[in-house]
Amino acid sequence: KVTTQVQGKEVSVMHACGHDTHTAMLMATAEVLSGMKKDIPGTVMFIFQPAEEGSHTPGATTWGAKMILEEGIFKKYKPAAVFGLHVMMGRSGEIFYKTGATTASSDVLNIMVNGKGGHGGMPWSTLDPIPTAATIILGLQTVVSRKADLTASPAIITIGSIQGGSSQNIIPEFVEMTGTIRAYDENLQKKLHKDIIQMATGIAEGAGETAKVTITPNYPVTMNNDDLATEMKPVLQRVTDDKVSEALLQGASEDFSFYAKAVPGLFVFLGVTPKGQDPATAAPNHNPKFFVDESALIVGVRAMSSMAVNFLAAPDTKTGSAAGK
Repeated sequence: KVTTQVQGKEVSVMHACGHDTHTAMLMATAEVLSGMKKDIPGTVMFIFQPAEEGSHTPGATTWGAKMILEEGIFKKYKPAAVFGLHVMMGRSGEIFYKTGATTASSDVLNIMVNGKGGHGGMPWSTLDPIPTAATIILGLQTVVSRKADLTASPAIITIGSIQGGSSQNIIPEFVEMTGTIRAYDENLQKKLHKDIIQMATGIAEGAGETAKVTITPNYPVTMNNDDLATEMKPVLQRVTDDKVSEALLQGASEDFSFYAKAVPGLFVFLGVTPKGQDPATAAPNHNPKFFVDESALIVGVRAMSSMAVNFLAAPDTKTGSAAGK
């Protein structure tokens, strides 16, 4: 029901990823743990941050977790562990997590194909960038299917937008494409960058045109720490009444990955599908019909509070600290 201006257009807006629920749960966790502050053998840091999914500030190059790390959030208190939680489709109150790679790295891909414009009825006098762009899109699919070792780790290249031309009978000077690159391994991520550039520029050169490829790193892979995952499994089983399952690899990316690169991290997912709905068919995050069963938020608060307290109470971490997001 709420609308706002985005890129000159009036669009509807909502909390379709659940970040409002994350803020609510962390506020409640802070209230719970503050009430037992005298009994906690260590320090707990509560990290509230802006812009997990990007900045709307023109020209911004840093935001969210990366920005507040650069501003020195871990300089005074560097935690011994960091915990994060994100809502998703799933049985209400069930927690999902996995060890190792958990969410994908994310890079922004921009390809500008430059040709020579002219009359649509006389293509021989032009260098048409539209079929070249189409060929590049098809070629990019072979970067994944023929150049990436998918037995070792998955990879994704998606072109999400393509812009070129202004009239039905004019061949444009250029076509611009934007997309996203996802991977779960840093070495594969670097190889994808190299192969994408080679594929796009080579196809354009074969057509007598040029392609400028710009790849902007966005988020690293979120890596869950094996020891933390093992230590917290019984804690999560207890607070969910044994409703804990292994999470699948997520094609989404998450800036919690920056925290987990700085200190050992554990990122878990909380099911919030309303009771009576099948999680397999319920509206997912980022869908206009995404809806949260708010009773699940109590489980989220119990999970975050318990992970922090149990981590600090462990014999070898009494001098450490834990952080939540």
